[in-house]
Amino acid sequence: MPSHRHLAYRRNAQAAAKKHKVRKSDKESLFKKAREDFGYFCEYVADKPPAEHHKEWHRQLVTNNDSSCLLKIAGPNIDLLGPRGSAKSTVLGLFTAWAIGIHTQAKKPLQILYLSYTVDIARSKSATIKRIIESKKYQEVFPTVKLLKNVTSNEYWSIDHKFAGIDVTGEEQFTLCAAGLKGSVTSKRSQLVIIDDPIKSASDIGNPDIRKMMQDNWNAVIAPTMFEGGRAICLGTRFRHDDIHSTTFCPQNNWMQIVLSAILNNDVTGEEESYWPEMWSLDYLKEKKRQAPIAFSFQYMNQIVRQNELSLAPELLVKAEIATEFDTLGIGVDLSAGTKEKNDYTVMVLGGRIGDKIHIIDYRRLRVMGNLEKLDALKELLNDWSVIGKQEDGVYFPTYSTCDIWSEAVQYQASLEADFKRICLNNEGLYNLIWHPVKGFRADKLARFRGIMGMFEDRKIVFNRYRNFTTMFEELTNFGVSSHDDCVDALVWLVTGLTRKGKLQLDY
Repeated sequence: MPSHRHLAYRRNAQAAAKKHKVRKSDKESLFKKAREDFGYFCEYVADKPPAEHHKEWHRQLVTNNDSSCLLKIAGPNIDLLGPRGSAKSTVLGLFTAWAIGIHTQAKKPLQILYLSYTVDIARSKSATIKRIIESKKYQEVFPTVKLLKNVTSNEYWSIDHKFAGIDVTGEEQFTLCAAGLKGSVTSKRSQLVIIDDPIKSASDIGNPDIRKMMQDNWNAVIAPTMFEGGRAICLGTRFRHDDIHSTTFCPQNNWMQIVLSAILNNDVTGEEESYWPEMWSLDYLKEKKRQAPIAFSFQYMNQIVRQNELSLAPELLVKAEIATEFDTLGIGVDLSAGTKEKNDYTVMVLGGRIGDKIHIIDYRRLRVMGNLEKLDALKELLNDWSVIGKQEDGVYFPTYSTCDIWSEAVQYQASLEADFKRICLNNEGLYNLIWHPVKGFRADKLARFRGIMGMFEDRKIVFNRYRNFTTMFEELTNFGVSSHDDCVDALVWLVTGLTRKGKLQLDY
């Protein structure tokens, strides 16, 4: 028969066991809450309670909808635009780790392509996600998630599917593959694509070749490899009017775009306030805005800049029927300066003046190497509008319509004038074409553009409604931030030439 002391020990042990079970039950409820509530997961695992703007992002990320390959996070492709310093990467890293956990718990494989601007940046983000998964608190919430020992590089890693009880027989065994949108991109099949800050600097994204490479990588390599029912999620910041958020991850391509600005207007008082006052004060943000207003508009407000001092309001661009007879005709020419012709276009704008109105008839925008090709394009434009004629054998001949040509007199444009005189005047006898080298313009591009802005505001410049002027209109409405201004320059030469020829006054 057990002694009284032994019975006391047993009673104490049983009581301790009951207490332990109670504590475990309490803890388990926390783990369950972390699995079901992504916001609480961030607070428990990373000790990062979500800010108000993070909670809005959470609602967009965690839809509680399922698809054929996603649990709780299925939905449309989404582009979340947030200010610099809004903890975008932190949110995405925690979201990726949480998504891996809920899929593993449901014994479903999840293959993630994690993209950033370059693969080096993506690798560092991948390493952070692995550290979250290996942390003690994460392991408490998702105990079946364990990294596979022999597939652990930051660029390419996997959880242990066998340990988690997930059948991946015959499939490639990886969980996350890191890559860069700039450069060569992997074509791994994926159910979830995370794009973490695809743009890192205004100078890099200012290169049109880089912008094109990023768009091509997405459209030709990444998007076609996504599983049906998959989803792409981007968290980023605007840097230009024509960056990837405007050209690719945009509503026109069926992306949902959510925009957060750093300075908000209070709905009740109408006063300005910081989007995250605990981190960035309103005074700090206003000082940032004062120092660099254009950069602040893009990178903090996520607004495309359209300021009157830099560009035209779209409503000032009038398209209408144009006349068929003019007081004077002319062409403004802006030639590309680069020897490789990569950065600039050659633009020729044809227009005519009637009284105090300028009619923009047509234009050509092209990339060509030599002067002969440029002169051919000039003659084709003039022939389209019967300023010069063309015989069946392809030889051009003059008409009675005199046309003036204005082009800035700089060194690389002087050679075109010489070839024009040799070919068009001496060889072909096109004496109704008169070349005017434009000299004496010492003001910058903005000052020259301002010189003709008054004519737009007075509706004195009209564009041919039957011609597509999309590229020119984009340059006019984004002057100062657009990657090209060749159309604007050619238009300035034309309008200035036509108004001076008619003895009209322009203020510079």
